[in-house]
Amino acid sequence: MIGSVIVLCFCLFLSFFFSGTETAFTAASLPLMNEMEKKGNRRAKIVTSIKTRSDRFLGMILFGNNVVNIAATAITTSICITLLGQRWGVFTSTFVVSFVILIFCEIMPKTYAIRNPNTIALFVAPIVQLLTFLMAPIVTFVNTVVKNIMAMLGLLKHEKLGETAKTELRGVLNMQTSESIRSEKNMMKSVLDLSEVEVHEVMTYRSKIVSFDANMDVKSLISKVLNCPYTRVPLWKDTKNNIVGVLNTKLLLRALQANKGNVTDFDVMSVATPPWFIPETTTLLTQLQAYRRRREHFAIVVDEYGEIQGIVTLEDILEEIVGDIIDETDHPAESCLNAIVQADGTIIVDGAASIRDLNRHFGWDLPDDEASTIAGLLLFESERIPKKGASYSFYGFTFKVLDKKGNRITTLLMTPPEKENG
Repeated sequence: MIGSVIVLCFCLFLSFFFSGTETAFTAASLPLMNEMEKKGNRRAKIVTSIKTRSDRFLGMILFGNNVVNIAATAITTSICITLLGQRWGVFTSTFVVSFVILIFCEIMPKTYAIRNPNTIALFVAPIVQLLTFLMAPIVTFVNTVVKNIMAMLGLLKHEKLGETAKTELRGVLNMQTSESIRSEKNMMKSVLDLSEVEVHEVMTYRSKIVSFDANMDVKSLISKVLNCPYTRVPLWKDTKNNIVGVLNTKLLLRALQANKGNVTDFDVMSVATPPWFIPETTTLLTQLQAYRRRREHFAIVVDEYGEIQGIVTLEDILEEIVGDIIDETDHPAESCLNAIVQADGTIIVDGAASIRDLNRHFGWDLPDDEASTIAGLLLFESERIPKKGASYSFYGFTFKVLDKKGNRITTLLMTPPEKENG
């Protein structure tokens, strides 16, 4: 009797171990284990190896768990029959085994393991590796039988996961609600969006481009270029839509120095680089890779008809990830979000403000599929050119046109949904 009780306790302990280990290895973070492995953690290397061959691990766990549970049931039944007789012994053993295994060998170990998966997985990794090795012949036989049966039933088809890894990463980021990592969360989400955002959504529109006529007086042209706040300036001939070169102020200064400051016979176009035109549908990820490959920082965006729509720089793409990058040459009004929150909760917004920037800054969810600026969204939704003072409501917001310049909406007053409800 004493020997049976000791064996029973050992079986229950093994059941506890197998149940907790299964949950811990399933929930353990593979990226974390990879990082720890790179730092020389041997246990993390074992965990990574086991999770990579999950079929062998699950086969070992399920086989071992079922064996010890069945053994525990048989031993308990034998003890109860000896003490209580055939009739009451079977009934009592069924109740006792079900209760003990459910509470102490399933719920309790799995609850603890799900709360500390990485710690437990690292702790039991060597034991699991040894058991997997010892039970390899049995597990291989069982897995082979299972796969053959599933193949006969047509159950071995794999799901087409596509961008599962990216989707999972987005889900993990969305679950993070701590304000202390808000900036990091936004940057990581922006990196994931690079393959979905097109250059026309972040470019500087042609109405705001600083460019100069390549045919103007050389001295005047050089003076204008050196006095503008940008290091790269487009040059055009005849019309602003005919850009013939891009002038880099650093290269210009070097050329002037080599020419000993003489601008009389200086040819500005000899210093300018050929313009690089890209379609407005180019994604930021593609353009970023193109910048690295060509070692350039400046491109001119054109539409399907070849008309210039704007310019996009390497800084524009980086700002999409990290937010505004303000240097000593930037004007504050051009570098900030262009949104001023009023005391009553309303917001004065520049019509050219990016919808993506507003969403990211205020936590909104305004669509940016049909328009990239807030003024463009108002035009799309209203299906007309609003008059000054006109108000519209959509997506829970109220938009009032405060100022216009011609047909261009320059300033809006926005009332967010929470203010409307308040």
